[in-house]
Amino acid sequence: MHRPLAHILCFMTTIFLCMVSQASEPVRLSLDGAGLSLMLLDDETVTQGGSEGDGLPDAEALASSAAPRPYATKDSTAWWFELGAGSNFDGGWVALGGVGVEWYPVDGFAIGARFDGIGVGLKDTPTTAGVDAALLVRWHVLRRETWSLYLDGGCGFAVFADEVPTGASRFCFTPQLGLGVTCEVADDARLMAGARWFHISNGQSATRNPGVDMLELYVGMTFSY
Repeated sequence: MHRPLAHILCFMTTIFLCMVSQASEPVRLSLDGAGLSLMLLDDETVTQGGSEGDGLPDAEALASSAAPRPYATKDSTAWWFELGAGSNFDGGWVALGGVGVEWYPVDGFAIGARFDGIGVGLKDTPTTAGVDAALLVRWHVLRRETWSLYLDGGCGFAVFADEVPTGASRFCFTPQLGLGVTCEVADDARLMAGARWFHISNGQSATRNPGVDMLELYVGMTFSY
């Protein structure tokens, strides 16, 4: 391009841009493969463009959505581990340790499952071990910000290495019912402790079914998420 012609085009472009900048309509400049282009924007376009940033979530909203739900509230979930031991006060004992998970369909009421290793010793039965899986429910009858009082209960199915008691069956049902407390030790962690009635029997599925009743004490930790 000749230098005089380039000077003329630059001069005309400068005058045009000055005229446009004094107009009432806003201007958008864009550069693409075809070169530099100008576009007049109406008020609606400007308003829509300006409101796009307003729709972005702020830091407080993002932090709120990422935070775990309060313990024992609707749609919250928790998992726990637990250790317990009990006696039938007649020379028999039971020891359990395991983990569980629960979901709260409504505030204060949970449906869950637990999985335990279990050991048993009775006067007429050698010490034996097994595994137990149970379904349970938990109802926090009294809930406060940092602690709660609850009732829980359910029934499991255990498989032992030997018959419990001797001459009965290796396959037993384990109904259980008790009460406990939780106490907050961190934002999403609580200490839990309680006592429960723990029963072992084969439910008349074998010829002999004496049944064993234990009073169990336990302690554990529960974590909400």
